[in-house]
Amino acid sequence: MSKTVFRNYDVTSIKALLKEIGKERYECALKDNGLFENKPISMDGFFVEYETDTHDVNLYYKYPSRVVCYIMPVLGFWNVPNDFWVRERK
Repeated sequence: MSKTVFRNYDVTSIKALLKEIGKERYECALKDNGLFENKPISMDGFFVEYETDTHDVNLYYKYPSRVVCYIMPVLGFWNVPNDFWVRERK
């Protein structure tokens, strides 16, 4: 059974969120998830996802090869996007 999630692909909001996260915290999250060698290439692949069942807000990256990788939780940051959320099935 599929579950409903909300995703936000707004590049300007995600840029502001990444600036708030900071370089050190971002690189530590990449190392923790084994993505430090294959860092995200462009801003186009980033998205924020809200899971309706667990109420988690997480940052993900979708590589050009269509592999989606979890980066870090972003619940509690001020620059989590408010607008342009899209409902999708996961």
